[in-house]
Amino acid sequence: MKALYNILLSIGLVLLGINIFGLFKTMRNPDIYTEEYRIRNRLNDVMIPYPAIKKMLHRNVGETDIDFAYRINKVVHDGFAHYWRNEGIDKYHLRVPVWENYMLYAASYIKPKQYLRYEFSDYRKNLERGAGLCSAHAIILKGVMMENGIKAELLDVGKQHVVTRVEFDNRTAYIFDPDFGIAVPHDTAAISTNPELVREPYANMADLYYPDAVDPYTTEKMVKIFGMKKYVYEVNNPFEFFSYWAKWIVPLLLIMPYCYGKLFHRGRSTQSY
Repeated sequence: MKALYNILLSIGLVLLGINIFGLFKTMRNPDIYTEEYRIRNRLNDVMIPYPAIKKMLHRNVGETDIDFAYRINKVVHDGFAHYWRNEGIDKYHLRVPVWENYMLYAASYIKPKQYLRYEFSDYRKNLERGAGLCSAHAIILKGVMMENGIKAELLDVGKQHVVTRVEFDNRTAYIFDPDFGIAVPHDTAAISTNPELVREPYANMADLYYPDAVDPYTTEKMVKIFGMKKYVYEVNNPFEFFSYWAKWIVPLLLIMPYCYGKLFHRGRSTQSY
């Protein structure tokens, strides 16, 4: 039994050490700021560093809901890279690193389809990593809006692009696209009836890409997909939230038998006198 307690103690201390090490690490690799020069896809893809961007997400005094949504839409666009490539799985921590959450890291080997390139439910974790697809951009915008009492939801447009629908005063709703930094001042019903409403906001799509970018989204493509059916995009993984608590609890549970054994042995030794 003593040997088992020692093994559990060792595992618990290792996991606890990994967690503590992770407190001093960030998932945002600084190379993400220059990655665009190599892949030549989006121009000026990510310009705001982390953690400076977190201060920019705070609401300014006197800022209206609409002004706040427009500004945060642009901030997320400027501070988050459109990147989800296999070669960046570990470089840019698309796989959650072991020091960030060893449970999610282990899950990437158990269920790679879901966890190898993992999109966080917690918008703060997506923001820290700084790389993801349109859905990750939209998750961040939604999270900031909700934290400030503004109703927001994610929409998958034609199963090809994810945006954020933001509702103001339970009457007016706009579509925000932080992936491209574009806002459409119309609600989904009007856009579905007349997709041409998005043509003007998306008119300068060519200016967002390198001239040699492969298969860039165009103005015509955006008009086309906004005419398709729209779906509510859900991102809510209970295991993620559980794991961020459990990753601390598990090491403590592993250490407890050793501590109990020591106390029990000491108690018996005291009683023998």
